[in-house]
Amino acid sequence: MKRLGIYYATACYRDEAGRYYTSNGLGRYLQEMHRLFTFEVVLAAPVTTLPLAHLQYPLPPRRVRVYDLPYFETFLGALRVRNTLRHRLSRFLDVHPVDVVWLRYPGAYAPVLWRECRRRDVPCFFQLVGDPVSLLKASPTGSRLKRWMQVQVASMHERELRYLLRTTPAIAISQSLQAKFPGTRVAHIAVSTLIESDFYLRRDTCLSSPLRVLFVGALRHEKSVDTLIEAVGLLQAQGYEIVLDIVGDGDQRPFLEDYARRYLNEGTCHFHGFQTDPAVLHRFYSMADLFVLPSVSEGLGRVALEAMARGAPVVASAVGGIPDLVQHERTGLLVSPREPKHLADALERLVKDGDLRRRLIAAGYALAQQHTAEAFLRQVVNFIREQVGVDLLEQEAPV
Repeated sequence: MKRLGIYYATACYRDEAGRYYTSNGLGRYLQEMHRLFTFEVVLAAPVTTLPLAHLQYPLPPRRVRVYDLPYFETFLGALRVRNTLRHRLSRFLDVHPVDVVWLRYPGAYAPVLWRECRRRDVPCFFQLVGDPVSLLKASPTGSRLKRWMQVQVASMHERELRYLLRTTPAIAISQSLQAKFPGTRVAHIAVSTLIESDFYLRRDTCLSSPLRVLFVGALRHEKSVDTLIEAVGLLQAQGYEIVLDIVGDGDQRPFLEDYARRYLNEGTCHFHGFQTDPAVLHRFYSMADLFVLPSVSEGLGRVALEAMARGAPVVASAVGGIPDLVQHERTGLLVSPREPKHLADALERLVKDGDLRRRLIAAGYALAQQHTAEAFLRQVVNFIREQVGVDLLEQEAPV
């Protein structure tokens, strides 16, 4: 049986019975791999024994193994466990011989495993999912000196990656990430976690009051949820009845809760925290009249696809990989980041212009149908065969 090794910095939770759980995104990928293919997966990931809210998606019990790394979920967390982490990564191929290794970037100390692959002549490739340098430059948090130091460290890692990509194939989840590395073997394959049960076709929205506006994602500075709150406040001041649903959690939640109390009508903003139950997430998307992704930095913005699959018209910032999915006036509306008035105007336009809204819903739904988890994984397996030189498909599992 062929084996695919994966290094993801996304964490896993291990319960007392030895069962593993992870984030919805990574969990969906592994579940679909298990359904589609017969090869075995060995996942190297940070592991905690605390039942964290965002790590509740069960991993398949068969053909998926976990190689425990010391727990971290941030750059500083990885720094604190760097010695153990580096040692464990260097030992990965001793414990689990594999046919090919999938390295996710950003991923703390991934070059350690890259060097072990080279030393042992094990093929490997990178998946580029984010742009830490751009993200840190756009960050409003911390002192200028601290931010400057963080940018320098991230730039150093990016230079190292550029060197590794001279000889190592890679896939980028967006065209903007692909364009950052000219002259290298970087292909473009957009990610998606959509499966058949996620789709819910609606012909129209915004037909009843109050209007429901939805955001799904981590409550961190780069998501710029305060811009969304301000935009909804502007519309409420014009007399629109709007309820804002915020699904997710993060270090900005206390600030955003206070911000919502200041800018929005009482009782019209609801913070729902992390939601790992697919049925609950499906219900939020399906109830939304409008979906907003107001980020200042984004690798791709796959939550926009998740909204399109449920027939929700999308308004998003024109940053990072978002324009790959949200094509202005074709599959959604694009606005400048950190511009509450522009965002409010775009939302109002969708509320008033039914023809535009229905066109965007139909085109967004069609786009989502082309970008499923199955389509993504089949492209990755083909990439591994054609560009990395390893055929994992000895025999496919029945679908």
